[in-house]
Amino acid sequence: MLKTHTASALAAGLLSLILPLAAFASDPPSVWENQSACGGKYSAKLKLDFGQSGTTASAHAEASLVRHPFAHGSIPFPSYFVAESTVMRRNAVNPNWTSDTHSSEVYGAYSTAPVTANGMLFKDAGCELVASAIVNVHCPDGSWETKQLTRNWVGCGL
Repeated sequence: MLKTHTASALAAGLLSLILPLAAFASDPPSVWENQSACGGKYSAKLKLDFGQSGTTASAHAEASLVRHPFAHGSIPFPSYFVAESTVMRRNAVNPNWTSDTHSSEVYGAYSTAPVTANGMLFKDAGCELVASAIVNVHCPDGSWETKQLTRNWVGCGL
């Protein structure tokens, strides 16, 4: 009887230690924004998608420029813009940052497809993911606007 009681007490003790840690685990900081650019003529579509499985964590970033959905009248194409997506990752086993960065320069048109970047790693105590999406556009009035979205996921849900 003593062994059964001790095993039950040990199991209850372990659960009391593990459950509070699960309550503090961070949710993936996924976000999707349409940021108005050049006085509402264009929209920078910026998307950051974080995910996890039991042992891994991942991030996906997208950046593109489109005509603003509520713009009225004749809107000229942007003369030039750059869209860039970056995902950086590290963990305790590999503490140096590893990154995946992609960019696209576009002249006189909108994005035909978003620029994407991806990263995945095994979760551990040092797990960290950073995702960023940036659009830098030359507006019809000659000014420049930069639209950016960045999220950092420390702990990767642990």
